[in-house]
Amino acid sequence: TGVMGASRLTFSMSRLKLATSWLDKVHPRYHTPVRTIVIFGSMGLLEAVLSFLTPSALDTLGNMYAFGATLGYVIVFLALIRLRFVAPYSPRPYRMPGNIGVRHHGRVVAFPVLGVFGLLGVAGILTMVILTHQIGRIAGPAWVLLCLGYYFWYRRHMGYPVLGSVAHDWDQEQIEVLTHAEEYELVEQFKLAIERRDRGAQRGERPANFTAPRSS
Repeated sequence: TGVMGASRLTFSMSRLKLATSWLDKVHPRYHTPVRTIVIFGSMGLLEAVLSFLTPSALDTLGNMYAFGATLGYVIVFLALIRLRFVAPYSPRPYRMPGNIGVRHHGRVVAFPVLGVFGLLGVAGILTMVILTHQIGRIAGPAWVLLCLGYYFWYRRHMGYPVLGSVAHDWDQEQIEVLTHAEEYELVEQFKLAIERRDRGAQRGERPANFTAPRSS
Protein backbone atom coordinates (compact mmCIF):
# COMPACT_ATOMS: atom_id res chain seq x y z
CA THR A 1 0.00 0.00 0.00
CA GLY A 2 2.93 2.35 0.49
CA VAL A 3 3.79 2.13 -3.21
CA MET A 4 0.32 1.88 -4.75
CA GLY A 5 -1.95 3.55 -2.19
CA ALA A 6 -0.41 5.92 0.35
CA SER A 7 2.09 7.36 -2.13
CA ARG A 8 -0.64 8.34 -4.63
CA LEU A 9 -2.92 9.63 -1.90
CA THR A 10 -0.20 11.85 -0.44
CA PHE A 11 0.71 13.05 -3.93
CA SER A 12 -2.91 14.14 -4.48
CA MET A 13 -2.97 15.80 -1.06
CA SER A 14 0.06 17.87 -1.99
CA ARG A 15 -1.65 18.97 -5.20
CA LEU A 16 -4.66 20.09 -3.15
CA LYS A 17 -2.47 21.98 -0.65
CA LEU A 18 -3.17 19.52 2.15
CA ALA A 19 0.54 18.70 2.38
CA THR A 20 3.76 20.32 1.24
CA SER A 21 4.14 20.82 -2.51
CA TRP A 22 7.56 19.13 -2.26
CA LEU A 23 5.69 15.83 -2.40
CA ASP A 24 4.11 16.38 -5.82
CA LYS A 25 7.32 15.69 -7.75
CA VAL A 26 6.68 13.43 -10.77
CA HIS A 27 9.41 11.27 -12.30
CA PRO A 28 10.24 12.67 -15.77
CA ARG A 29 10.42 9.22 -17.38
CA TYR A 30 7.99 7.00 -15.49
CA HIS A 31 5.46 9.74 -14.62
CA THR A 32 5.06 8.42 -11.08
CA PRO A 33 5.12 10.34 -7.75
CA VAL A 34 8.71 9.39 -7.08
CA ARG A 35 9.21 11.18 -3.75
CA THR A 36 6.13 9.78 -2.06
CA ILE A 37 6.89 6.29 -3.38
CA VAL A 38 10.40 6.45 -1.91
CA ILE A 39 9.15 7.83 1.41
CA PHE A 40 6.33 5.35 1.99
CA GLY A 41 8.22 2.44 0.49
CA SER A 42 11.05 3.14 2.94
CA MET A 43 8.60 3.45 5.82
CA GLY A 44 7.05 0.11 4.91
CA LEU A 45 10.48 -1.50 4.80
CA LEU A 46 11.40 -0.01 8.18
CA GLU A 47 8.13 -1.23 9.68
CA ALA A 48 8.78 -4.74 8.36
CA VAL A 49 12.31 -4.77 9.80
CA LEU A 50 11.20 -3.47 13.21
CA SER A 51 8.40 -6.02 13.37
CA PHE A 52 11.02 -8.77 13.63
CA LEU A 53 12.12 -7.27 16.95
CA THR A 54 8.76 -8.27 18.43
CA PRO A 55 7.77 -11.80 19.54
CA SER A 56 5.69 -12.34 16.38
CA ALA A 57 6.43 -10.28 13.28
CA LEU A 58 3.28 -11.42 11.45
CA ASP A 59 1.04 -10.53 14.40
CA THR A 60 2.65 -7.10 14.64
CA LEU A 61 2.21 -6.38 10.94
CA GLY A 62 -1.35 -7.73 11.06
CA ASN A 63 -2.21 -5.48 14.00
CA MET A 64 -0.92 -2.42 12.20
CA TYR A 65 -2.69 -3.30 8.97
CA ALA A 66 -5.98 -4.01 10.75
CA PHE A 67 -5.99 -0.55 12.32
CA GLY A 68 -5.03 1.26 9.12
CA ALA A 69 -7.48 -0.63 6.91
CA THR A 70 -10.51 -0.24 9.17
CA LEU A 71 -9.78 3.44 9.85
CA GLY A 72 -9.44 3.99 6.10
CA TYR A 73 -12.84 2.42 5.41
CA VAL A 74 -14.46 4.52 8.15
CA ILE A 75 -13.14 7.65 6.43
CA VAL A 76 -14.32 6.38 3.03
CA PHE A 77 -17.88 5.85 4.28
CA LEU A 78 -17.93 9.28 5.93
CA ALA A 79 -16.72 10.85 2.68
CA LEU A 80 -19.35 8.95 0.68
CA ILE A 81 -22.17 10.30 2.83
CA ARG A 82 -20.85 13.86 2.91
CA LEU A 83 -20.18 14.05 -0.83
CA ARG A 84 -23.81 13.20 -1.56
CA PHE A 85 -24.67 16.54 0.04
CA VAL A 86 -21.76 18.81 -0.94
CA ALA A 87 -21.13 17.45 -4.46
CA PRO A 88 -24.54 16.33 -5.73
CA TYR A 89 -23.72 17.05 -9.37
CA SER A 90 -20.76 14.68 -9.64
CA PRO A 91 -21.53 11.83 -12.06
CA ARG A 92 -22.33 8.59 -10.23
CA PRO A 93 -23.11 5.89 -12.82
CA TYR A 94 -22.30 3.08 -10.37
CA ARG A 95 -24.26 4.28 -7.36
CA MET A 96 -25.02 1.62 -4.74
CA PRO A 97 -28.67 0.56 -4.31
CA GLY A 98 -30.78 1.35 -1.28
CA ASN A 99 -30.78 5.16 -1.49
CA ILE A 100 -33.60 7.30 -0.15
CA GLY A 101 -34.45 10.82 -1.26
CA VAL A 102 -33.70 13.41 1.42
CA ARG A 103 -34.50 17.08 0.91
CA HIS A 104 -31.50 19.27 1.76
CA HIS A 105 -31.68 23.04 1.24
CA GLY A 106 -34.51 22.62 -1.24
CA ARG A 107 -32.72 19.89 -3.20
CA VAL A 108 -33.34 16.15 -3.23
CA VAL A 109 -30.21 14.22 -2.24
CA ALA A 110 -29.85 10.45 -2.67
CA PHE A 111 -28.94 9.46 0.90
CA PRO A 112 -26.91 6.19 0.95
CA VAL A 113 -28.60 3.98 3.54
CA LEU A 114 -26.18 1.11 2.89
CA GLY A 115 -23.34 3.56 3.46
CA VAL A 116 -24.62 4.20 6.98
CA PHE A 117 -24.80 0.47 7.72
CA GLY A 118 -21.32 0.05 6.29
CA LEU A 119 -20.03 2.91 8.45
CA LEU A 120 -21.54 1.42 11.60
CA GLY A 121 -20.17 -2.03 10.80
CA VAL A 122 -16.63 -0.89 10.05
CA ALA A 123 -16.65 1.47 13.05
CA GLY A 124 -17.55 -1.53 15.22
CA ILE A 125 -14.67 -3.52 13.74
CA LEU A 126 -12.31 -0.58 14.34
CA THR A 127 -13.42 -0.49 17.97
CA MET A 128 -12.68 -4.20 18.32
CA VAL A 129 -9.27 -3.72 16.70
CA ILE A 130 -8.40 -1.00 19.18
CA LEU A 131 -9.59 -3.09 22.14
CA THR A 132 -7.91 -6.35 21.13
CA HIS A 133 -4.75 -5.38 19.20
CA GLN A 134 -2.18 -4.00 21.63
CA ILE A 135 0.33 -2.68 19.12
CA GLY A 136 -2.39 -1.41 16.79
CA ARG A 137 -4.08 0.65 19.48
CA ILE A 138 -0.77 2.30 20.40
CA ALA A 139 1.11 2.79 17.15
CA GLY A 140 -2.00 3.39 15.01
CA PRO A 141 -3.47 6.33 16.96
CA ALA A 142 0.06 7.70 17.51
CA TRP A 143 0.59 7.80 13.74
CA VAL A 144 -2.79 9.48 13.21
CA LEU A 145 -2.03 12.14 15.83
CA LEU A 146 1.40 12.75 14.29
CA CYS A 147 -0.11 13.27 10.84
CA LEU A 148 -2.85 15.53 12.20
CA GLY A 149 -0.24 17.59 14.02
CA TYR A 150 1.70 18.04 10.79
CA TYR A 151 -1.48 18.92 8.91
CA PHE A 152 -2.52 21.63 11.38
CA TRP A 153 1.00 23.04 11.48
CA TYR A 154 1.33 23.09 7.68
CA ARG A 155 -2.03 24.77 7.08
CA ARG A 156 -1.39 27.43 9.70
CA HIS A 157 2.18 27.95 8.46
CA MET A 158 0.97 28.48 4.88
CA GLY A 159 -1.95 30.68 5.93
CA TYR A 160 -4.57 28.21 4.66
CA PRO A 161 -7.84 27.55 6.51
CA VAL A 162 -7.30 24.64 8.88
CA LEU A 163 -10.86 23.31 8.74
CA GLY A 164 -11.81 24.67 5.32
CA SER A 165 -10.80 24.24 1.69
CA VAL A 166 -8.50 26.34 -0.43
CA ALA A 167 -10.40 27.80 -3.37
CA HIS A 168 -10.37 25.47 -6.38
CA ASP A 169 -12.27 25.32 -9.64
CA TRP A 170 -13.78 21.97 -8.69
CA ASP A 171 -16.01 21.82 -11.76
CA GLN A 172 -13.06 22.18 -14.12
CA GLU A 173 -10.98 19.69 -12.14
CA GLN A 174 -13.82 17.18 -12.31
CA ILE A 175 -14.02 17.64 -16.07
CA GLU A 176 -10.26 17.17 -16.42
CA VAL A 177 -10.33 13.96 -14.37
CA LEU A 178 -13.18 12.50 -16.42
CA THR A 179 -11.55 13.55 -19.68
CA HIS A 180 -8.24 11.98 -18.69
CA ALA A 181 -10.15 8.77 -17.87
CA GLU A 182 -11.79 8.98 -21.32
CA GLU A 183 -15.26 9.11 -19.74
CA TYR A 184 -16.51 11.46 -22.43
CA GLU A 185 -20.19 10.65 -21.93
CA LEU A 186 -19.93 11.53 -18.25
CA VAL A 187 -18.12 14.75 -19.18
CA GLU A 188 -21.06 15.87 -21.30
CA GLN A 189 -23.58 14.84 -18.65
CA PHE A 190 -21.66 16.73 -15.99
CA LYS A 191 -21.43 19.86 -18.13
CA LEU A 192 -25.19 19.78 -18.72
CA ALA A 193 -25.82 19.29 -15.00
CA ILE A 194 -23.69 22.25 -13.93
CA GLU A 195 -25.26 24.41 -16.65
CA ARG A 196 -28.70 23.62 -15.21
CA ARG A 197 -27.34 24.31 -11.73
CA ASP A 198 -25.94 27.70 -12.76
CA ARG A 199 -29.14 28.70 -14.56
CA GLY A 200 -31.17 27.72 -11.52
CA ALA A 201 -28.84 29.71 -9.25
CA GLN A 202 -29.34 32.80 -11.40
CA ARG A 203 -33.10 32.42 -10.96
CA GLY A 204 -32.71 31.79 -7.25
CA GLU A 205 -33.65 28.12 -7.59
CA ARG A 206 -32.00 24.98 -6.29
CA PRO A 207 -32.21 22.32 -9.00
CA ALA A 208 -32.62 18.65 -8.21
CA ASN A 209 -29.76 16.27 -7.65
CA PHE A 210 -27.86 15.18 -10.76
CA THR A 211 -28.05 11.47 -11.48
CA ALA A 212 -26.09 9.92 -14.30
CA PRO A 213 -27.76 6.97 -16.03
CA ARG A 214 -26.54 3.56 -14.98
CA SER A 215 -24.10 1.80 -17.23
CA SER A 216 -25.43 -1.25 -19.02
